[in-house]
Amino acid sequence: MTREELILDCRYYNGEDEPPQGVDSLFWGYEEVWVRWMLEGNPNVENKIKYYTERHRLPQLLPDDGTPLGLKAILFGRYEYWSGGRDAAAVLERGFKQWYLDRYVAHTRTHRQLLGQ
Repeated sequence: MTREELILDCRYYNGEDEPPQGVDSLFWGYEEVWVRWMLEGNPNVENKIKYYTERHRLPQLLPDDGTPLGLKAILFGRYEYWSGGRDAAAVLERGFKQWYLDRYVAHTRTHRQLLGQ
């Protein structure tokens, strides 16, 4: 995929060098990392997908909402890190799903969705 095609799957990152004013800079940063890693062929994306699909029910946990599984795995990793990763898997999964839907997805659409693609 090209950089432009990857950016279409983002909600906050538009290819800028810095997050624009008024944009959630954490989500912008996670998306920027995902785009960069995908372009570099960085194995971290596949490793995170494997980890979170084997250890957690990530593919079944969230709807097909336009966010690629690799980006969801990165977001899950950040959520697990910031929550301290102390919770049992089921509690962590419920917490992530709520955080993902309420904070990341709520009131946003991917650039691809906004373009009607």
